[in-house]
Amino acid sequence: MRYRAPLLLVLLVMVPVLLLGILGYRLQQQEQQLVDVQLQKLIDQQLTSVDAHLQGHFRQLESLLRQRAADLNRLADPDYPAEALRRFAKDSAYIRQLFVLDDSGARLFPPRAGALSREERGLVERLQPLWDSSELFHPVGADPHVANPVPTGSGYLASGKLQSREAQELAVDRSTLPDPRVPTAAPQAEPAVAEASGWIAWYVDAGLMHIYWWRDHTGRTLGFVLNEARLLSDLINRLPDGSGGELGNAEIRLLGGRGELLYGWGAYQGDGAALRSRNLSHPLGSWHLEYHAPGLQRAATDWLDMAVPLLLLAAGLAGLGYLLYREHGRELRLAQQRVNFVNQVSHELKTPLTNLRLYTEMLQDRLSDDSDSGVQRYLEVLTGESRRLARLIDNVLSFARVQRGQLNIRPQSSDPDEQIERILQTFAPLLLQREIDLAFDAGVGRELQYDPAVLEQILNNLLGNCEKYAPQSGLLRVRSWLEGSALCVEVQDRGPGIAATEHQRIFEPFYRSSSRLTDGVSGTGIGLGLARDLARAHGGDLTLEASESGACFTIRLETRP
Repeated sequence: MRYRAPLLLVLLVMVPVLLLGILGYRLQQQEQQLVDVQLQKLIDQQLTSVDAHLQGHFRQLESLLRQRAADLNRLADPDYPAEALRRFAKDSAYIRQLFVLDDSGARLFPPRAGALSREERGLVERLQPLWDSSELFHPVGADPHVANPVPTGSGYLASGKLQSREAQELAVDRSTLPDPRVPTAAPQAEPAVAEASGWIAWYVDAGLMHIYWWRDHTGRTLGFVLNEARLLSDLINRLPDGSGGELGNAEIRLLGGRGELLYGWGAYQGDGAALRSRNLSHPLGSWHLEYHAPGLQRAATDWLDMAVPLLLLAAGLAGLGYLLYREHGRELRLAQQRVNFVNQVSHELKTPLTNLRLYTEMLQDRLSDDSDSGVQRYLEVLTGESRRLARLIDNVLSFARVQRGQLNIRPQSSDPDEQIERILQTFAPLLLQREIDLAFDAGVGRELQYDPAVLEQILNNLLGNCEKYAPQSGLLRVRSWLEGSALCVEVQDRGPGIAATEHQRIFEPFYRSSSRLTDGVSGTGIGLGLARDLARAHGGDLTLEASESGACFTIRLETRP
């Protein structure tokens, strides 16, 4: 008990601080997660912008090659002239070699008959598996610029074929990079050629070949094999320079199909894992972009920033708690002083009150034959009030002993029926004045080992309540019996009874169902609670039983053999 107040003070300080600390930590974690998500979105947008920028080069290149294919088609009479094709490949900086297939997929150029150059023979060896896969030259009606590569294990990386759902998922932002050196004008819209042209990324001899094919009105396929070195150079020229000042302390790296570094820009030079990566759109589906940066580091001062207000809050709560604790302690000391004073006064009053009661009874016995009835009535009032005051003082002293845990039970041999009869005779005059008749059913009939003082004080409180709260109620019945080793006494009146909502509260210290002075009922509110404490200290209990009318209490006291 003595440590309850300090423990409550510690809880008062620690619980809010811990809750706020946990809340602050969770908010900090959520804020960090939000920053991470926002950073990832920004990085993804930047990588998407780079991808869209590279796709712009392929759109321009496709427009150029489609125009060149139309020019070559005009020279066909009806076949494409081999010399014109060779001269075109030789003079073009973008095209390394060309090939022509008929409508069945058979090779027309390089020609099957006649001598072939070394480069043409190498082209035939590398692309013959591609030409045998004629389905690669029949794309579904999807955007060839964003078509995803369709990998296989036999030799080709991707084709222009793509399901419509996949095309929607791979749609990218067409905005260009913010680098002022890079042209931002988007090419003008071209007529849809999804059914007649496309891109193929073809792996052969551990190398990657980018091929643009175009089908003329007769069904022949004209293929342009790009110059990979020139393509890479053109793509790099469209990207920011290596310093990449707009990236800050970060770097974007362009990696090839085997993971080799093709180009990078930015100030960051670390070798750690990439924060984000993105595969490029077709026909660069085997390439990917990586974003490297130091990452977000939580500042060490974050904990300090959170700890300082928590410490200030803890100090404030501790100061407030200490003031409350000190004030509470002062109130407890004052209350204890009052209780001690009341106990001391009650103890001091008990001796003279006992003498007053004794001499009043002696005087009443001596004047019993006096014809003056007024004197007898005065003596009866003095005796009754002195007994009432004695019971009140006994209650106060017993209540103080119960609160201090100093209540002692002193069993002795006594006849409970005789004791109950004496107590009822003591209350009989007062009860008759209140128009209450007494009836006692004795059911024990022998001596038992119990504390008579406890039984007397419990009965005094119950009978005193009947006198105060059940006047003019008619019959007050008391009966006693043995229940095993327990002495049981029942007290039942026919008064107004006790409301069901107050069946438990009436045993609380200082509780009274009505404290209004106009009720004409006086009392301290400790009688029933004290009576139950006395019964429980004796190994029994005091209970309020269900009754059709009035109030019915049962006393149970454990007796010794």
